[in-house]
Amino acid sequence: MKIVHVSEAFGGGLRSAIVNYVRGADAHEHHLFVRTRVGHETFDVPETATVQTFDGDLMAFLRDARRFILDNDFDIVHLHSSYAGLLRAMLPKGTRIVYSPHCYAMEEGHPPAKRLTYWAVERFLAGREQMLMAVSPRELAIGHDLRPSMPSREVPNTATPMSLVVERPPASDRPLVAMLGRIADQKDPRFFAEVAEVVGPSCEFVWIGSGDEGRERLERAGVRITGWIEPAEVRRLVQTASLYLHTAAWEGAPLSTLEAAEMGCPILSRSIPSMVSLNYPLAGTTPVEMAIAVRRFFADLDYQELVRAQSVEVAKSFDFALMAGRLTEAYDFARSRLGNTANVAGDRGTRDGILTA
Repeated sequence: MKIVHVSEAFGGGLRSAIVNYVRGADAHEHHLFVRTRVGHETFDVPETATVQTFDGDLMAFLRDARRFILDNDFDIVHLHSSYAGLLRAMLPKGTRIVYSPHCYAMEEGHPPAKRLTYWAVERFLAGREQMLMAVSPRELAIGHDLRPSMPSREVPNTATPMSLVVERPPASDRPLVAMLGRIADQKDPRFFAEVAEVVGPSCEFVWIGSGDEGRERLERAGVRITGWIEPAEVRRLVQTASLYLHTAAWEGAPLSTLEAAEMGCPILSRSIPSMVSLNYPLAGTTPVEMAIAVRRFFADLDYQELVRAQSVEVAKSFDFALMAGRLTEAYDFARSRLGNTANVAGDRGTRDGILTA
């Protein structure tokens, strides 16, 4: 089977997820058409896959991605994220489309009017023949709300197979509380900074990553910011941490938390719908509630053990073999039940237009 993966934001957790799909369905032929995020590299794309990169604005990306798809004979077109998902309105009938939102855009922290616009767009695009590949029960439920009859499969994220750091660096004098990701509104650095301030100097708080949206607030709270560092150094820091504190305001199914759990770092997460659906240890909805949970984690050994045990269960529940098996079944289903790629070749003459189902 010949599969193309399309992403306009190929970096961070999204990059890791696509790399996992290539590795997990390695019996098939994989091609990538992506716009990369410089400095957000995580894992290398397997050499068995081809990578076509693009540098330009979103509309040019969509135009060139459409041309690339129509110029090749792909069995499956796998669109990753809401913006790449706009191609659903631009590809001809018969294209076998698999859509992975990796967190629907209307879940993001936008004003109500903007979220309503995103909802309307997603509802319209959901009418196109496609299969939804959701990463969490929450994402699956949203897809069914958009179109109850839409074919769908839940393929959970998984920690990317990696070599762990054998020698841990010396532990710091204070417990280390870590967060990983781009400093941006989705991860809510301001929330993390407030937790750090409420907890106080008994713990060292570190943000592994870089960015501008909330950076100053983190610095005022005394949070150490590492900037973008090599994946091996990221793993070293996470293995050193006493606690991974996930403060994101919205998510699909984050890979950073799975990888932390896989490395033995216990997790406390903000109570948001996706993390609730994935059975993570939860610590409340406000910075004060999460700060209380952090203090309790280090003061109450029974509670600490409960959080550790639940984090281990999360890692076990989303292993690579499970993801690979469900992914293979999902691609097989899409190939047998969706479209007919012969129609795509017949529409190449109109590839500069916009076609809908």
